[in-house]
Amino acid sequence: MITKKLTITKDSHVTLTTFIHEVSEEMGVKKRPGMLILPGGGYEFCSDREAEPIAIAYYNKGFNCYVLRYSVKEKATFPRPLKDAEAAMTYITKHADQDQTNRSKIATIGFSAGGHLAGALATMSDLRPQALLLGYPALIKSEEQGWPFPTITPDKNTPPSFLFHTYTDNVVPIETSLYFIHECRKQGIPVEFHLFNKGPHGLSLGTELVANNNADYINAHYAAWFELSVEWLLDVLDVKW
Repeated sequence: MITKKLTITKDSHVTLTTFIHEVSEEMGVKKRPGMLILPGGGYEFCSDREAEPIAIAYYNKGFNCYVLRYSVKEKATFPRPLKDAEAAMTYITKHADQDQTNRSKIATIGFSAGGHLAGALATMSDLRPQALLLGYPALIKSEEQGWPFPTITPDKNTPPSFLFHTYTDNVVPIETSLYFIHECRKQGIPVEFHLFNKGPHGLSLGTELVANNNADYINAHYAAWFELSVEWLLDVLDVKW
């Protein structure tokens, strides 16, 4: 594995960490799909539980992975975080040959606030991924609830999307995902959606690895989202090893 932590904007706090496969003649795989990972944290911080563990999980499925720690707190006024995500996409595509990443098979996954940012990248930018994954995403502007960020509305150029949420999410209601799905349907955008019965907000992988000794964050049924997402990605991106 080739790992680098890079500064990709003028702000040293905005970093991109790479998890890249070595090229191996024995393995036979050259160009790999890419995954840009955007952790959640309410634009107040970037969650460790939704960063490197997610990258390692997709790396182990054959993806070249990139974790973006984007602008937060007072620096998170839009469109600054979106500019960070665009800088990450620019880096990934510019270094695609070096990293042996297939620039036409790049997906983005975001969790909670990171889901908002991933959605913004996939609907507002000229540097859109080829597939979008959203975990319990905060997509709808709500000033009264202290969420001043723009509502994410799909257009006809939004990539195929995969969403997962829990019915009992106590922070971001499922209506945010349902809204996005409804708008995708109006635009003819293919969507796969998994609504799990139980679980709090911020489950990440739903495994003991990311639970931080909190049993509420261990949920084997919910954890199925990851393997489902891999199956979906290999189909949508037409990946053949």
